[in-house]
Amino acid sequence: MDKVVNSAVRIAFIYAVFSGLWILFSDFAVETFIDSANLRALAQTYKGLIFVFVTAMMLLLLVYRNNRALEKTNDLDGLTGLYSINMFIRSLDKSIRSLHSHEQIILGYLDIDDFKALNETIGFDRADMFLRELAADISKATLAGSVTARLHADQFASFALINTDEAFDMDDHVLSFQRLFAKRAKHNGINVTCCIGVALYPTDGRNAKELMVSATEALEIAKKQQNAIQYHDRVLTEKAMQRRQLVLDLRQAIENETLSVVYQPKYNLKTLAVSGVEVLVRWVHEKHGFVSPADFIPLAEDNYLTSAISKFVVGKAAKELAGAGLLNGILQHISINVSATEFNNIDEMRVLAKFIKSLEYFANYVRIEITETATLTDMSQSVDIISDLQQSGITFSIDDFGTGYTSLTMLKDLTVDEIKIDRSFISEIEHDERSKTIVNAIIVMAKSFGVNIVAEGIETEQQLSLLQNMGCEEAQGFYLAKPMPIEDLTRHIKQLNP
Repeated sequence: MDKVVNSAVRIAFIYAVFSGLWILFSDFAVETFIDSANLRALAQTYKGLIFVFVTAMMLLLLVYRNNRALEKTNDLDGLTGLYSINMFIRSLDKSIRSLHSHEQIILGYLDIDDFKALNETIGFDRADMFLRELAADISKATLAGSVTARLHADQFASFALINTDEAFDMDDHVLSFQRLFAKRAKHNGINVTCCIGVALYPTDGRNAKELMVSATEALEIAKKQQNAIQYHDRVLTEKAMQRRQLVLDLRQAIENETLSVVYQPKYNLKTLAVSGVEVLVRWVHEKHGFVSPADFIPLAEDNYLTSAISKFVVGKAAKELAGAGLLNGILQHISINVSATEFNNIDEMRVLAKFIKSLEYFANYVRIEITETATLTDMSQSVDIISDLQQSGITFSIDDFGTGYTSLTMLKDLTVDEIKIDRSFISEIEHDERSKTIVNAIIVMAKSFGVNIVAEGIETEQQLSLLQNMGCEEAQGFYLAKPMPIEDLTRHIKQLNP
């Protein structure tokens, strides 16, 4: 209402000023420049007509401009700059009317859990800042052509057109917003979660109103659980629920230390004695059985659990290897895998390094193993992280070397201690001269930099022989040994190592 009043006052003021000036100066001009009484009377008449026409045009322009400004203000949310609910409904309705037969619309509502308590905890100013930043994050993360709005104080909405002829992972798309929210909350130091309700057109509604009602219903169900995703479609909801439950089970497995570790030996290719091990985490779910790391590690990355897993792996390996008497010079190094997400977070890496250093008898053996892709995310940051942690005595190994487009640049810039030649090259060296040449070149270059070389994925005797002739220093693979528990590792080392 204040905006309307201000707009009316502004128009009235401009009109009054213009009218007053017109009357004063036009009367003065007529009296000064026209001597004839008849002409003065005629001039006054036309002056009045001109005044009516000019002021009418001026009022038209002023009212039009102010109405447009008011419409624009009503179309946008004042805090976040996103669409208002009215503009969002109009846009959704328009998109539905122009939808093609091979398209559908996905509508999602994101609602912050217990936003009232959040306001009371962190204050309104900080909460508003969080909402503005979250709105910017959501806008950047939406699909091309998406429309995003702030519907209520703590509720956002977005819809997008999906081409049904193209592959689209709807579950991952929706989950990405929950990951985005968790990342923004963590960045702001706020302990808060969100719920998401999802509806699809034309499955869940024949028009904008029905579709929004379906999304609201889905959101209400999600809010009863908190930190949940709910589809109006039951099949999609079951998939999201299963994924959420698996995350909860993984979190519990970490807390209860029911994960386990296995060890894949690395071998000195001159003596074929075990020179080190790579520690790998395993999860046997009480209901689903063995869960592949390829399935649960991405879940851990999405839900910020990788740091806890790394800490568990280090602690478990330290305890088992020390208990088996393998930390008395038998093993030269123990490789611990770190995800790309964890590696690119310097704070988490420093916490991990501090924990490793607290295990004095174990720290000197640890070698952090990261993928080449992780280091290429931000090369300058990777250099800083590795250099920073190497000062603590921790060594680094680059896994999957050769798969990135800037491998040579990385070898030049990163002061790593070891590189592992990707198995895709090793598998081809028996019958592909190009792969053989590449592997040989990597070995020569790495040696010139004083970097240790490990070939991974050895599966045949011929591959092993070729690598030995090339001067590769270490290797691992199923031909030599599969990952094994600590008891088998101990027996294996006693059999091979003099």
